[in-house]
Amino acid sequence: MGTLLKPEPNRPCPYCGARMTWIPLRWFGRGTFACDRCGEFPDLRPRANAAGAESFPAPAHPPAAALAADKRPRVLMIDDSTAERDLYALMLERDLQVLTAARGPEGLALAEAERPDAIVLDVMMPEMNGWEVCRRLKSNPDTASIPVIMLTGQDDPDLMAQVARNGAATLLMKPCPVEKLTSVLTSAISPSGHRP
Repeated sequence: MGTLLKPEPNRPCPYCGARMTWIPLRWFGRGTFACDRCGEFPDLRPRANAAGAESFPAPAHPPAAALAADKRPRVLMIDDSTAERDLYALMLERDLQVLTAARGPEGLALAEAERPDAIVLDVMMPEMNGWEVCRRLKSNPDTASIPVIMLTGQDDPDLMAQVARNGAATLLMKPCPVEKLTSVLTSAISPSGHRP
């Protein structure tokens, strides 16, 4: 049976540089690094085993013809964390087709080209944060009607006001159970949800 790789001591926050604390077994049975200011960062590195480290396979995007034949709703996940993005894609794939993007500009281009039924968007990303991506999605007539679910590890009282100001449907906190995320996505995509 594999064991988790040990966390590095004094690991700095990737956003603000502050020292993070380690919380074991917080995210789907794995540990989490926590920054008091920026939130939690799950340690989703591959588990080590006697033969070396095994890796999680990245979800492959099926050919366009297969996507067209698939009747499941399509969701675009925009998150700069490969591990979190791939983990959510893997957990959601039973009910939804999941497209992924690692950065805001890539996500904007994919949203316009693919017109997904909903978008799950990380708040804290380099280059262009999630709020800016959301504003651009909502100001583009081609993507304005797509419901956007913001996802963050931050704990800030101003976040719900940001949701309203930027046109997002709602905000979920990380770590978000897949059942809750699926429920929110299903509601946003349904005819009685936010999308016309």
